[in-house]
Amino acid sequence: MNRDRAPNEGTKTSFGQSHRTGWIIAAAALLIAAAAAVFLAVRTPDSRIIDHITAKYTGSTRAGVVLDDHNNGFTVTAHFKDGHDENVTGWTITSPQTLKNAQKSVVTITYRKASTQCEVQCTTGMIQAITAEYDGETTAGTAITDATPGLHVYVIRDGGSKMELDKGWRVTNPTILKKDTLSRVQISYKEFNCTLSIQCTSRAISRLSASYSGSTEEGTVIGSGCKDVVVTASYPDGTSEQVSGWTLAESAILAPKERYLLEVHYEDSMCTLEVICTTPTAAEFQSGCISTGYAALYHNPSHYIGSNILVEGTIIERRPNQDGSVEIFLEMQGDFLGFTKGTLCASYTSTLHGDLPQKGAYVRAYGMFKGVEDRILEDASSSMPVMDAEYVIAV
Repeated sequence: MNRDRAPNEGTKTSFGQSHRTGWIIAAAALLIAAAAAVFLAVRTPDSRIIDHITAKYTGSTRAGVVLDDHNNGFTVTAHFKDGHDENVTGWTITSPQTLKNAQKSVVTITYRKASTQCEVQCTTGMIQAITAEYDGETTAGTAITDATPGLHVYVIRDGGSKMELDKGWRVTNPTILKKDTLSRVQISYKEFNCTLSIQCTSRAISRLSASYSGSTEEGTVIGSGCKDVVVTASYPDGTSEQVSGWTLAESAILAPKERYLLEVHYEDSMCTLEVICTTPTAAEFQSGCISTGYAALYHNPSHYIGSNILVEGTIIERRPNQDGSVEIFLEMQGDFLGFTKGTLCASYTSTLHGDLPQKGAYVRAYGMFKGVEDRILEDASSSMPVMDAEYVIAV
């Protein structure tokens, strides 16, 4: 069976097939080129790839400041893969914060797909520093520690307000004050420190001296704190001052004609105080007394007043006084006919020179004549010679 074909039919078919193949190849090339273009377009060089970001804040830290995108106190830095850094803009803060007294606020900052957190401390009401004052003891040997009275520590807050601390602070270098020395005491509270300078008011003594202006009579007691002892401290700068708080190594009770060298101590210095008792010895005193009788004393008292005398007689009465002394009444013998005899009153302090002889004893009395005075004897008042007796000795 014969099939009829149009002229050139076979040639046309071959050309169409070839034409379609070319289009297919061209389309494939275009697809490959587009894919390559897309690949090249999305591939970013390392110089533009962000590894991470950091942020710091240098703006106002007062209470009420808002930490948001518009706060120019933030500096955001992008750190790229190739190692270089850039300060960038266009970052955002998704949850703004408002600074509050003495509190910390944290915000999250985002740039592109990288984020970081930045912490900001509000300085309103914050402690800026500490300071200290001292109004306690400043003499040598005073210990400056946490427990020393007079030590005051204060906090200085933002704005300059000052408040004393009751506790929590400490002295990091406990110090003993030394003479003529300015001591520097270190004090700490939390992360704060301050230095306090304390001048010791005790000065180094170059010389210590003492003088005595009190009684030098027998029986006088000289001891620590005696108001009649004056102690003077002299200093290297030529100045001097009277000092208190000194002590004597031992007290002294003055005895007749004795010489005493008393050690005076003040701080770390010492000197010697010389005191000589001016009271004569018993033998010296008795030998200096004028022997006399009743008639001479009674009838011519002005001749003997103020003089030391010696009289003899019998104790006819003893009369104690509230001050510890005892009045004794002596019956003094007169001439051989008895016309010049009479009674004398002598006041005697028994603690000075032994116990007083008993009533009825015949004695010698030594002492200062005072004059003629009235005394009551046997319920009757009468005038009689009167003396202060230093010694009353039975014979």
